[in-house]
Amino acid sequence: GAEIDSLRAEVEALKRQVARLSESPSDTAAVAEKESFATGKRPAVPKGVYDKPFLRRFGRNTAVGGYMDHEFIWTKRTGNTFTQHRFIPFIYGGVTERAHVASEIEFEYGGSVRGSGGTDGEIKLEFATFDFTFSEGLNFRGGVILSPLGKFNLVHDSPINDLTDRPLVDNQLIPTTLSESGVGLFGTAYPTERSLLSYEVYLINGFNASVIDGSGRLRVRGGRGSQRTDNNKNKALLGRIGLSPRLGVDFGASFHTGKYDNLDRYRLSIVAIDAQMIRGPFEFIGEYARVFANGDRTRFPNLAEAQQGYYLQGNLHFGHDRLLKGSVFTGVARWDFVDFDADADGDDQGRLTLGLNFRPVEDAAFKFDYQWNWTTARNATTRASAPNRFLFSVASYF
Repeated sequence: GAEIDSLRAEVEALKRQVARLSESPSDTAAVAEKESFATGKRPAVPKGVYDKPFLRRFGRNTAVGGYMDHEFIWTKRTGNTFTQHRFIPFIYGGVTERAHVASEIEFEYGGSVRGSGGTDGEIKLEFATFDFTFSEGLNFRGGVILSPLGKFNLVHDSPINDLTDRPLVDNQLIPTTLSESGVGLFGTAYPTERSLLSYEVYLINGFNASVIDGSGRLRVRGGRGSQRTDNNKNKALLGRIGLSPRLGVDFGASFHTGKYDNLDRYRLSIVAIDAQMIRGPFEFIGEYARVFANGDRTRFPNLAEAQQGYYLQGNLHFGHDRLLKGSVFTGVARWDFVDFDADADGDDQGRLTLGLNFRPVEDAAFKFDYQWNWTTARNATTRASAPNRFLFSVASYF
C-alpha cells in the first residue's frame, strides 16, 4: 500500500513537470508529432507553447482557451479585498504544417475601466508569435515573445503554480510577465535517449530608460520596453539553454543584455539560473538572478550597479484521489529574497510563504497561503517587519 502510494505520487509529480515543460516555448520536443485534429498527420497546432487546455477547436487550424484567477487578500492592520486579477484568453492557429501563430491577451483587474480613480486595470497582448519550423532543432520565432529569462517567466500561468503570488525575484528583477518585441531561433536536441537539450536566442527591443525611477534607484520592472518602438538604436540579446538529463530533473541558464538609455550609453544585463527536481511526492524548485547596470553617476550618485535575488520552494504532493477521483493536495513552503543594491547594506526584501492547495483536477486549484514579510531600508543593518498577508485564490484553465 505505502509503496503503491509513493509510486503514484511520483507519477503525478512527473506529470506536473511535463505540464510545466510543455508550457515553455523552449520545450520543442513540443513542436514534434501529435495526434492531428482531423487526419492523424502532423497537427496544425503543435505542442509546446501551444499545448494548453482548450475550450474549443474550430476546424483543423484554430484553437481557443485560456485561464483565469481570482483572489481574496487579507493584509494585517490594513484590510482585505477581493480582486479579479487575471482573465487571459488563448488563440492559436496553424497556417501550414510548418507555420503557426500563437497569442495570449491579458485582462488584468477587470481590464481598462474608467472610474473615480482613473484606469482600474489594463488590457495587453501578453505574447503574439509567428513560428516557422525548419526542423526540431531549428525554428524561427518573431513577434511579441515571452522572454525565456529564467524558467518562471515561461511557466507563470496561475493554474500551474502552487502559490498565489509570484516569487519576488520574478516580480522585481525578472519582471514577469516579461514580453518583448523581436525575432530569433529556438530548438531541441537529444544528447542521449533520456536527456533533452533546448535553446532559445532572440534579438529584442529590450528595456528602456525607466529602469531608473524618479528617485534615481535601479528598478528593472519599471523599464519594460515598448512593443511598438525601441527607445534607442541598440538591440538587446536574450537567450536560454535548458538541460533535462532525465525526467524529473531540469536545469536552465539564461541571460539578457542591452543598452537601456535613449543615447545608447549605458548597459543593463541580467543572468539567471533555475532548477527543478522531482523525487516521489517531493518537488524542489529554485531560481537565482543577478542584475548588472551602469549609468550616469553625476545624475544618479546612489544608482545600484548590482542587484540579486532568488527563491527556493519545496512542494509535497499527497492525498491523491482521497477526496475526489483525480484530485491531489499540495503543501508548499517558499523563501523569497531580493537585494536591490548588492554593494550596500539594506535595501532588500524577504518573504516566507507557507501554503496548502487542493486540485480537484490538475488544471484547477484552490490555494490557501500565508506570508511573513520583511524589509530592510537602505544603509540599515536590521530588518523591519512588513505587513503579513493571507491569500485565498482560485485558478483554472478553460
